[in-house]
Amino acid sequence: DLFQLLEDDSVALSTMKASKYYNSFKEKIDFWEGTLSTISEIVDMILTVQRKWMYLESIFMAAGDISKQLPEEYTLFVQVNDGFKSVMGRVFGDPNAQSACGVPGMLDEVTDFDNKLEKIQKSLDQYLETKRVLFPRFYFVSDDDLLEILGQSKEPQLVQKHIKKCFEGIKTLILVPPGKLMNRTYEASGGTSPDGETMSFVQNVVVDGAVELWLVAVEAAMKLGLQKLLAGCIQEYKGKKKENWVKAWQGGLLITTGAIGWTSDCSKAL
Repeated sequence: DLFQLLEDDSVALSTMKASKYYNSFKEKIDFWEGTLSTISEIVDMILTVQRKWMYLESIFMAAGDISKQLPEEYTLFVQVNDGFKSVMGRVFGDPNAQSACGVPGMLDEVTDFDNKLEKIQKSLDQYLETKRVLFPRFYFVSDDDLLEILGQSKEPQLVQKHIKKCFEGIKTLILVPPGKLMNRTYEASGGTSPDGETMSFVQNVVVDGAVELWLVAVEAAMKLGLQKLLAGCIQEYKGKKKENWVKAWQGGLLITTGAIGWTSDCSKAL
């Protein structure tokens, strides 16, 4: 292991420096101390860059839309990507740590990669934050999933698998394909719960454009649709037989209506 060897050699040099014969070998000891320090710094920085590069590479080189959303950062990452691969190819081709890390300016070059990747990461975080501000339920979603959602905004069917991460009671949306109801784009007409229950919106939501905006519209449609359903459920609470009433409405509405009825009866009794 390279780090273990570096540590062992550094300890050996420290022991030599403490020796009374240090002055006799001062130049060689100081040379190797500086060399090992440089190698250690470069290897540490390469590993730091590698971690950041691996994460950002999966985003910028895989998701096509990110290049349109963050063009400057995409261009900068391509530069870092090419440069880092070139450096790593050079290191791979030279198994000797001293000569591989002895290239003039190598530490500055790798440090520059790190600074650029840090800048890209901050811009990416700011970009995702703007999306989360517009649709706060994105805070429930990881960065990787959010980037996938944003990259698939033109394909609502592919966004479906992430809906349950944003809404506790909705697993998928009921989508109406273009042309079925004379609609030009996909429309959401309702939702399906994890238990298989369905609800319809009062008015279909046009699923087009920025994903965070049509999800805001979907959330508003859900609330409006549930308000209408809850009003109907409450109205039939005392008018239907309980067996029929239970079968006619969704579980969440039954629980809410039951709580409202119980509270109302308690208030009257008191």
